[in-house]
Amino acid sequence: MANGPVGDVITAIGRFTHCVAQADYHNLGSLGWTTGPGSLGKEGCDYITGGKMVCLGGSGPRCAVGTIVHIEPVGYDKSGFEQIDNDFCINLLLFPHEIEEFTGSTDKLTNWNRVKSDKVQGTLIDHDPATMPPPSEPAAEPTPYTVTYLFGEPGGPRPYEPNEDKTERLLEEVKQDAAGIKRVPIPVFHCEFEGSRAFAVCAAIAPFLDLVTGGPGSGACKAALGWIPFGIGDFVCTVVEWIVAAALAPLIAAAAAAAWLAAGITDDLAVTGPIARQVQLNDTVLLTGRWVWDGGHSGWNELHATHTLQRVVLPEKVTAGFPADEARTLVETWCGLASVAPPTGEAGQPLTVGLTPAQQETADNQNKPENTWEIHPSIDGCVPTPKPEEPAEPVEVIIK
Repeated sequence: MANGPVGDVITAIGRFTHCVAQADYHNLGSLGWTTGPGSLGKEGCDYITGGKMVCLGGSGPRCAVGTIVHIEPVGYDKSGFEQIDNDFCINLLLFPHEIEEFTGSTDKLTNWNRVKSDKVQGTLIDHDPATMPPPSEPAAEPTPYTVTYLFGEPGGPRPYEPNEDKTERLLEEVKQDAAGIKRVPIPVFHCEFEGSRAFAVCAAIAPFLDLVTGGPGSGACKAALGWIPFGIGDFVCTVVEWIVAAALAPLIAAAAAAAWLAAGITDDLAVTGPIARQVQLNDTVLLTGRWVWDGGHSGWNELHATHTLQRVVLPEKVTAGFPADEARTLVETWCGLASVAPPTGEAGQPLTVGLTPAQQETADNQNKPENTWEIHPSIDGCVPTPKPEEPAEPVEVIIK
């Protein structure tokens, strides 16, 4: 089978967030004398639905090719309110790298540098903390997104899922060390298929938050009293917010709970569920999506939202020694082909809304009678009807 994209371009319909310019990024505040529950609620909704993400690389989608080395199902490693983030995520080892090439190093930054400097796709995961805003969980060194693999087991390398109980995890890792099993951090490109829960909950409570603050934006109270010096006006508004929020709390909770539940059901049926059912560990895929830096944790690059997924066939025995120029040419060619392929839904049905001009041209060509054969063009194909020749212009002959 030839290398490159195969099968359908599966489209993820989740589009529930935005990203911001680097200058507009700021971390989430906290309750205080001048920030009441309504104001913080509005700020929090803006933050989790996109304010925490800095747009990278222009407005167009970016493309990535690689191997799925780890899958994060909805709710992975989250508890309590954190589960408002119900995205489905995959972690991609970027082409032309393979898991086996990392067997010699257990240092996270060494392995990250190996990928980010490969001159193929490494720029997708490369970020300099010194040039980015402070994330919500600042770290003393770069924090590339990694997944841990176990090396030295009889079955070959595999993802390591630590035991949630700290004592059990420590005992487990002591046994691994005694058996010569190494825990190796693999640098990956984190790709999120968006769920709708955060957007749905925020949309459901937005009218109540407006009531709490006295209107859209910062609200009528702060518009009327915010001019009072020494924060006195904002303090008065904060007190009012607490009083109104307490009165509306049961309604806010009910609206949020209903939206939370409905989003989970809808997403499993039509949003993240169709994607989750299409992928498995070690699939080789081509993805497109919005390239961002996510400052919601310690800061890293990712695709969020991931827009499309298509399976690809990679060259056999690809390693980091694969010629960079050849690998880069393959990626550029495959991504170019994928960009003109019409998208499809979970069941392979064509999607006809929102096609780019190039995708529409491909779809039109696919639907021509001469291209709709199923067995072989010489058996059930059609020969396109040639265009009739234009009649020649009459030539006037003048005889003198």
